[in-house]
Amino acid sequence: MKRYKLPFKISLERKYNDITIDRYLDEREEYKEERKNRTILMDNDLHIEIGKFKTFDLSQDEVIDLALRYALGKQEFRKLSAQLIELKSEQNKTQ
Repeated sequence: MKRYKLPFKISLERKYNDITIDRYLDEREEYKEERKNRTILMDNDLHIEIGKFKTFDLSQDEVIDLALRYALGKQEFRKLSAQLIELKSEQNKTQ
């Protein structure tokens, strides 16, 4: 298989090196208006997978926002979404 290489150099850095659920929650509230106008296309399989989070009181927009905001890898996404589920669960217990 032929290897492809860009004819120029790209230097990209992550927005955050230390991603935490607290930072996500703060930014989620800060950018609430921005999310209202966002259009996302997804196929049926992805829609079904994201729907699994509803079992844990997470909405689709929370899950999508978490993934889009940080361009997470699988492990980071799993870790932060698990933290978000736990946090939501604790909040529901106190209410």
